[in-house]
Amino acid sequence: MIHPKLNPYLSDEDRDFYNTVFQFAEEKVLPTALERDETETWSDDLWNEFGKAGLAGLSMPVEYGGQGANCLQCSQATDAFAAGSLDGGMGLSWAAHMIIGAMPIVFQGTEEQKKRFLPKLASGEWIAGFALSEPSSGSDAASLLTRAEETPDGWKLNGSKMFITNGPVGQVFIVMARTSEKGRGPLGISAFIVEDSRKGFKVSKILKKLGHHTSMTAELVFEDMVIPKENQLGPINSGFLRIGKENLEWERTVFVAGLAGAMEFCFRAGMRYARERIQFGKPIASFFGMKEILVKNWVYVQAARRLIYWVAERKDKGIPSPLESSLGKLISSEISEDVAKDSVQLFGGYGYMKEYSVERFYRDVKLGTIGGGTSEIQRSIISSLYPGKQKFTAEFAKLETVSDESDRIQNLLFDILIQMDGQSARKKQQPIEFAFADVLSLFVILSQSHSDLSTSLQYYSKEEKMIDRSLITFFLVGKYLSSLSRLSGFVKEELNSIWSSYQKLGEKIESLVNERFLTLQEIS
Repeated sequence: MIHPKLNPYLSDEDRDFYNTVFQFAEEKVLPTALERDETETWSDDLWNEFGKAGLAGLSMPVEYGGQGANCLQCSQATDAFAAGSLDGGMGLSWAAHMIIGAMPIVFQGTEEQKKRFLPKLASGEWIAGFALSEPSSGSDAASLLTRAEETPDGWKLNGSKMFITNGPVGQVFIVMARTSEKGRGPLGISAFIVEDSRKGFKVSKILKKLGHHTSMTAELVFEDMVIPKENQLGPINSGFLRIGKENLEWERTVFVAGLAGAMEFCFRAGMRYARERIQFGKPIASFFGMKEILVKNWVYVQAARRLIYWVAERKDKGIPSPLESSLGKLISSEISEDVAKDSVQLFGGYGYMKEYSVERFYRDVKLGTIGGGTSEIQRSIISSLYPGKQKFTAEFAKLETVSDESDRIQNLLFDILIQMDGQSARKKQQPIEFAFADVLSLFVILSQSHSDLSTSLQYYSKEEKMIDRSLITFFLVGKYLSSLSRLSGFVKEELNSIWSSYQKLGEKIESLVNERFLTLQEIS
């Protein structure tokens, strides 16, 4: 059971569900996480517990044995799981199974395919995975070389896949293969349901990784592997486009939600340690440097949650959100790296030791800015999918009343977006493209924090939200200031004004940190 103020964005019903997953993670997973990480082993017994708890089939429809959870509920679940266990590897395998492994069948499968595969995936009897990346194609996934040739007996599959989560332990994989040379890029790529029991399937190599040691990753090889025609998933030659469109937004939301929970774990652990660790005759929690780390970690946790839950809610309403899901992944993965680094720093020498869980998160967190599309790819997506001035201003507007420096900075970011709208350099020069994406990301986060002020949350007072808004403005603008400076040739006046407001915020930061740190004592 977590303190309700730790996650103020949950309804009472959501909180019961969140606490159930949190308790499962804390009681079933956390006790063995260190040993499994150290030995880099997969636990079938633990996976069976996922099946018993109904978590293996969380995302899958009820009629096929699943729980029928929507995108928001799945995101809350991976958040809660990480908050309770900080087992990034097991969380990764679980999310890969229920989202990118099973959901393509839910979205594109025939009734026969759903009846055949989903019940065993939902129960956990079978484990699923997704095979897209190859040794020579990562970010440029559409350049894949694996091919499927149609034969009288089915499809003959040849090629290899790299970095496949659940590769050594899975039974069912969604495999992308080229089926036509007529199309370019993603055209001509089809999806297939591949079973490990068929001749020609091989786990070529189990891969050793920096982190996520409790999740098994492999290179898969297909050698003249014949796949039944009924295992073709979705339309021929458009599997990549169909499944990518439907699945990637789920992936970039549900997977990333685990980072919010992991950051919370580190925050709670850091608060306990800072109170207990005595140096120079007093707890290190009394030193400003430690308070600032903990307060920054706190506002990063809530900024990530607010963003991820917002994207998930859009998805559940049927609103296409490729830009928003990329934005959520970009910011959440990058600030989680800061939380991991600062948490190890707070623990000092003990943070460098394996028996302290923050060390594990420091290794695990790096995957966030790589897997599911690198940060560089996300910035390109965000900039390219920016809808233009007319559509943007239909959803967002400048604040009519400016009350503080956060309001001023938010309005200045809005002005920059509008002024950069017609600049050709935004699409031709990658430094400008990336900086524009960062401006848009910062603006959305500040816009959400401002919307929070007028939203009644039982466990998050307006006074707390106002302080956190000032803090997130200071920390994030400082983090991305060098990126924003690349736009100085276009919006110099606006950038100078942002810098002026940022300096004024800096003059208040010590008092803001001290004030917020005091109020956080009750929840940690």
